[in-house]
Amino acid sequence: MITVFGLKKNSVILRWIRSYAIVLFIPIAIMLVTYFQTRHVIEEEINRANKSLLSQFQQDIDNQIEYAYRLSEVISINSKVRQLMRTQGAISPEDRIEIVNALADFKVYNSSNRYSNRFYLYFHNSNFVLTESAYYEPEIFYKTVQASSGLSYEEWRRFLDQTYRGQFFSMQTDHGQKTEGILFVQTLPFEDRSGHLATLVIELNDQSLIAAMQNVQSYNQGNVYILNGANQLLATSAQTKPMSNMFDGMIGERGTIQRQWDGEDVIISYIQSKSTTWKYVYVLPSKLYSQKAEYVRNLTVITLFIAIAVGAILAILVARHNYYPLQQLVRSVAAHSRLNHGVTVNEYDFLEEAIENTMDINNQMNRMIEKQKTVLRSNLLVRILKGRMGQDFPVLEAMADYGMKPRSDHFVVLLFYLEDFSGIFRKDDTDAEKKRELVHLILSNIVEEMVGQKYQGWMTEIDEMLACLINLDVDVSPEEAKIELTRITEEAQRFIGGRFHIFFTVSVSTVRRTLSELPTAYQEALEAMEYKMVYGTQTVIFHDQIQSFNRSYVYSLENEQQLINYVKAGDFEHAKSILDEVITHNLTDKGLSIDMVRCLMFDLISTMMKSAIEVNLDQTELYMDNMKAIEELMNGVTVTAMMDRMIVFLGKVCDHVHAKKRSRNFLLKENVLEFINREFRDHNLSITTISDEFDMHPSYLSRYFKEQVGETFTDYINKFRVNKAIELLQNDEILIKDICDLAGFYSISTFIRLFKKYEGVTPSVYRESRKNS
Repeated sequence: MITVFGLKKNSVILRWIRSYAIVLFIPIAIMLVTYFQTRHVIEEEINRANKSLLSQFQQDIDNQIEYAYRLSEVISINSKVRQLMRTQGAISPEDRIEIVNALADFKVYNSSNRYSNRFYLYFHNSNFVLTESAYYEPEIFYKTVQASSGLSYEEWRRFLDQTYRGQFFSMQTDHGQKTEGILFVQTLPFEDRSGHLATLVIELNDQSLIAAMQNVQSYNQGNVYILNGANQLLATSAQTKPMSNMFDGMIGERGTIQRQWDGEDVIISYIQSKSTTWKYVYVLPSKLYSQKAEYVRNLTVITLFIAIAVGAILAILVARHNYYPLQQLVRSVAAHSRLNHGVTVNEYDFLEEAIENTMDINNQMNRMIEKQKTVLRSNLLVRILKGRMGQDFPVLEAMADYGMKPRSDHFVVLLFYLEDFSGIFRKDDTDAEKKRELVHLILSNIVEEMVGQKYQGWMTEIDEMLACLINLDVDVSPEEAKIELTRITEEAQRFIGGRFHIFFTVSVSTVRRTLSELPTAYQEALEAMEYKMVYGTQTVIFHDQIQSFNRSYVYSLENEQQLINYVKAGDFEHAKSILDEVITHNLTDKGLSIDMVRCLMFDLISTMMKSAIEVNLDQTELYMDNMKAIEELMNGVTVTAMMDRMIVFLGKVCDHVHAKKRSRNFLLKENVLEFINREFRDHNLSITTISDEFDMHPSYLSRYFKEQVGETFTDYINKFRVNKAIELLQNDEILIKDICDLAGFYSISTFIRLFKKYEGVTPSVYRESRKNS
């Protein structure tokens, strides 16, 4: 087992410490989130401040640009300036007066100006320069003012000779100045786009520009840049020029992008001028953003370390404090348990296993006690029902010990005989004992619950059946009890048969008044159960139903002989009719006792045997069928089932007879019967005359005739002639003596004697009875 500091890896105390550590990480995570959120807020505030400063810077520069545009417009429309632009060649006295007047106007323009250092106007045709304060020749103006710019005189003149439409230039060396600032250059007049008469140059106030840049830089360290529409540098506060692609990607009127400059990450904020395409850019190193969040970060880190250290110490101390009672409990349980604590994962698992082990032992003991209690209770009930209790045995006290407390001294015994319960189990389930135990359990629980809704009932297994001892209420009459018990048993048969496919027959004893009469009640239920062969299976049989049954049955020799004769003749319908008549007469009309029913069944089985022997049925097959029928009868098979079996047997015998009829000797029988039908009026007709006709021995023909027809030749011819006489008696015009002769009788006395033998009355009486009917 893996251990940590002498403890199991999954010990409860280590799990608690890990849980506390997880809880500690929650505020740590919150602090980290707060730090990053604070850093984000600071960055947003810096960006917002930068944008605000850029907006102010934009406003200042845009004002200077607007001033330059307005000043150029004012100068362009000045009448003196326009007069001087028309001057050609040398300056006349009138031109000088205009110059003086123009200087006066220029002083006025410059007196209220704070956006430009100076401005001058170069007249191309007259070749002179006019400022706000003086008139200069170009060479003198260059030496006085522009010589310090670093440009040669020729470069400066070429700069002035070009055409400009309100363009701005940086006052760096390449545009004529070494100092910071922006030049505004405009060719005059505005309306003449083809030529240029004068060039106006306005130097925007470098001090104002520097002040505006310093105002932006005052909030954070960084550099300010002014770019034209092509992202070309006009002015900057930086000491070095930026890279050519430094400001690529600035799209839109304002925004923020990130770049790398001299190996350092920078953030570029920009805004576009409202009056031109200029962009005002503020470049700030990224590290400056984090400087203001540094304090928060350092404080957060220190707080995290302190929280982790203090939390870890507290987690260990609290875990140890809480673990001590659990440790003592585990030691106590381990000392009184057979379980090995070292095998389980942790203390909780050990306690859970110990509790489950104890509960299992307790449940096993309870089940054993309940099972023993059930067996003892069942044994007590069996002894009570079979009368095996001593006279001094305290029956009521013993029943009370097993939860059976009679409320009265009125008792009834119900017996349950299981007919079929195969539908509740799978075909591959072959444990018969287990299946029977389950069926008994289901039946016992349901019946006890149904009986308990009205009375008290206790089930037990007895003689391979189930018995229910029912304790009725003291004020219940036997008639009321019978009605209620019928309802309970029929409902139990419907519910259990429909839900569980368990089918059974119930027998009910009479109501008994004392416990000592319970053996008698049990015997009554047994007797009633035997009558299920009469009433059928899955029925409810009360003992008082069998009290009036007869002790004898009617099955005459004549009935038996008729049955045998019909079987020998292969007449299945008549044989079945005789069998049905005997059964119906004895079981339905007379109501036989069960012993007489068995005797009647044995007699019928014997008749079946005789019939089979008469028609020469195979002896082995006959013996097997007979033994099976007797076995089923002894096992209590119902009369209906025995009848079905006998009918099948009758069919088999009759089929055998019909098979014999289809043999080669059957033709002889048909010929003999046809000869009798043709010659029955001959008074000399006998077995001898017939044997002579068919060239056969009389004794063989006599045996053959009896075997095929089922009766002797004499009986057959006499019955045949009587039947013909009956047909003739239907006609009242034929005299009886004539009927005697027509039917083949040789004397009237013989005719009357044989007619009365077979029909029970004389021919004259038969005719009269037919008329009266």
